[in-house]
Amino acid sequence: MRIFTFLLMGILLGFVSGCKSKKPMADKNADTNKQTPATTTPAVTPSTSVAPSVQNLKRNAVARTGTGSKLGELFRALDLYANDNNGKYPPPYTKSAQGTPLLSWRVLILPYIEQQNLFNKFNQNEPWDGPTNKPLLSSMPKMYLSSGNSDVNSAFKTTFLAPVAKETAFSPSGGVSKNAISDGFSNTILVVDVDDDFATEWTRPVDLNVNSQNPVLGLTATNPAGFMALFCDGSVKVAPNRPLPNVWAMFTISGGEQVKP
Repeated sequence: MRIFTFLLMGILLGFVSGCKSKKPMADKNADTNKQTPATTTPAVTPSTSVAPSVQNLKRNAVARTGTGSKLGELFRALDLYANDNNGKYPPPYTKSAQGTPLLSWRVLILPYIEQQNLFNKFNQNEPWDGPTNKPLLSSMPKMYLSSGNSDVNSAFKTTFLAPVAKETAFSPSGGVSKNAISDGFSNTILVVDVDDDFATEWTRPVDLNVNSQNPVLGLTATNPAGFMALFCDGSVKVAPNRPLPNVWAMFTISGGEQVKP
């Protein structure tokens, strides 16, 4: 009987010690299972797959950045020019004795954008593409570099044009006085940022010829909703493309039309 009892106790002790020796193994496996996800999760990084497209979108959105500040610089130059010329803005272009257009107003305001030395190099009696003046195209001030299109920029063209008509602040007949702007400075446009297709060489005596029938010609491709414009009070806004009478009202200096924001 005693022998049987000792044998039974030996079997029980062996079973208990076996269970104790297996428990740490179970804990070790549990720890390993907990660490496995941590080592495998970082394998996928979705952000890297979409980065190029996001960058492209941003690049497209900022293609014409700096337009507002550059138009602001244009206003200061035009305002200073007017102060030195009996309150008159520059004419759209200078003329020869025979009335032939020679140089753009963008050349006339060079002294007011700290470009006096460049201004002095121009022959004021020669057309923009004459032997003296044409080589100066490549000296285009950065302020006139207004497009994100490399073809436009490499041709030394600008999209900062004046709306030209006898009713606007840039009349073909000559410089317009500030006092003639009876529609209000905040309602009257001085300069616009036109579509790339309408860009012109910065010295060339060419701008945006506007009329009441189609005042948005050259102003719809860059932004279908509106166009960047510099107003006579110095403000820079996105002017809406419609309705057409409202666009024409913003171009005229004394039409008496009601301009809607």
